[in-house]
Amino acid sequence: MAKKKQSFFESRRFKYGSSAVILTVVVIALVIAVNVIFSAFAQRYMWYADMTNTKLYELSDAMIEFMDGIENTEIEIIFCTPFDKLEENEYQKIVYTTALNLQNRYDWVKVSYIDIITDPGSVKPYKTTEATTIKTTNVIISNGSDFRVFAIEAFYTFAQSDNSVFAYNGEKKIVAAILQMQGDNPIAYFTTNHAETVDNSALWGLFEDAGFDTRKIDLTMEDIDPNAKIIIVNGPKYDFGGSKDAVNEIAKIDRFVDDRGSLMLFVDPATQTLPELEEYISEWGIAFGKAMIKDYSNAVSVDGQAVVSVYPEEGLGASLHKQMRENFEVPPKTIMQNCQPITVLWDDSYNSRTVSTVLSTTDNAVAYSMEDGSELGHGPYSTLTLSAELEYVQNEDLYTYVMVGGTSLFGSDTYINSNTYGNSDIMYAAIKALGRDKVPAELDFKLFQDDSLDITTAEATRWTGIYTLVLPIIAAVIGSYVWIRRRHK
Repeated sequence: MAKKKQSFFESRRFKYGSSAVILTVVVIALVIAVNVIFSAFAQRYMWYADMTNTKLYELSDAMIEFMDGIENTEIEIIFCTPFDKLEENEYQKIVYTTALNLQNRYDWVKVSYIDIITDPGSVKPYKTTEATTIKTTNVIISNGSDFRVFAIEAFYTFAQSDNSVFAYNGEKKIVAAILQMQGDNPIAYFTTNHAETVDNSALWGLFEDAGFDTRKIDLTMEDIDPNAKIIIVNGPKYDFGGSKDAVNEIAKIDRFVDDRGSLMLFVDPATQTLPELEEYISEWGIAFGKAMIKDYSNAVSVDGQAVVSVYPEEGLGASLHKQMRENFEVPPKTIMQNCQPITVLWDDSYNSRTVSTVLSTTDNAVAYSMEDGSELGHGPYSTLTLSAELEYVQNEDLYTYVMVGGTSLFGSDTYINSNTYGNSDIMYAAIKALGRDKVPAELDFKLFQDDSLDITTAEATRWTGIYTLVLPIIAAVIGSYVWIRRRHK
C-alpha cells in the first residue's frame, strides 16, 4: 500500500516555521508591551537620566536640603492644563518635571491638574478678584488655606538684551512660595516717604525670591514688626526724622538694629545732605564721600560711571563674594553705576564694631565734585561697606550688620536680572548674612540655553554599549532556550 503523502501543513518545516513566526510575534508583542509599561512607569516615577550640563531635570542638592527642613505642611502644585499637554511646552515641561520630582521624593507634595478650557470654574477658588485671569500656562502652589499663582515666566530669568530666556529659576520660586505660605518667613522692610526706589524694583523681587515676606513701611506712621530681620533704605532723597522731629524715625531704626536687626542703605552721589541719617551711620564707622566716581579704564560705559568693582580678599566684607571668587576662574563683574565713595572712618574695631570694604575701585578711579565737577582725588575708593557689631549671648557669637552702598542702582533691573554681572550673587550673600534665617538664597538658577550633554567619552561608550547589547542579549537568551528545548524534545 502506497504511503500517504504528507501535506505541507503537517510537515516539520511548517510546524517549526509556524513556531518561529509565533515566537517572533510574541517577542515583538512582548517588547512593545514592556516598552509601553516601562514608559508609563518612567513617566510616573521619573526614571530618567539627566545628562544636561546644568541638571535641568533634577532636584539640586540645595533644593533637597531646604525641602528636607520643611515640616508640618501639605503642598499641592497645580497645573492649569491636562498632564498629557504639559510636555508639549518646553518651559512648562521643566517646571512639571521639578514638581514630579518633588512629589516622588516627598509624600506631602502632590501634583494635580485643572483643565480650565473644559472646566473654567475649577480655578475660581484661586482668583483673588472676579477680574483675575488665570491662563493654561499658570502654575498654582497651595497649602490648602493659602496659595500663590505664578505665570510660567516667573520660573525663568530673561536676558536684558533681547528678552530671551537664559536660566531656569523654578527651584527658588517654589521654595520661596512654600516658605511664604508657612507664615514664619522673615520680614524685609523697604522704607517709604523719603522718595526711595521701592515699587516693582528688582531688589524687591530679589528679597521675595529669597523667601522674605517683603513689605513697605512708613516709619512716621508704623512700628517695626518683631519678626522683621532687615530694613532696606534704597535711594532716599530726603532725610529721616530725628530727635527734634514729631516722629523719631532714626530712633526706631536704632532700636531695631540694637535688637539684632540689620540695615541696608544705598544713597546716590547727587543726594542732598541727610544730617540725621549721616550721623547715625557715622556711629557705625561709615560716611558718604559726596562725589561722583569715574574710572575710564575700568568701566562698562563710555562715561566711566558704570564702574567695575574690585573684590578685596581680606576682612569680613570679602566673605560676601568669597564663594563667587572661588567658584569662577574669572569672577563675573559687579557694577557700581553712578556711585559715590563710601568712607571708612576707622580701620580697626571700635566699641565692638568693625568696618570692612565689600567692593572697591582701582587706583585709576577719580572722584569728581558734585558741585563744580572738579577733581577731588584718585582711588582706590570703597563703594560698598559692611559694618558689624559682635555680641556674645550664652557663649554664642551674634552679629548685627549695617551695609552701606554708594548707589541706589546696585540692585537695579539691569544688574540684578542678568547672568552677566555679580550684583545678585553679592546681594544674596548679604541677605543670608544679614537675615541670619534659613532662606533659599543659595538656590542658583540653571542656565537654560546650556543644554549640552555633560558626560565623558567613557561614560558615553558605556551607555551606548548597554543600550546596544540589551535587546540582542534578550533575543539570544530566548533563542538559546528554544534551541535547547528542541534538542531535548
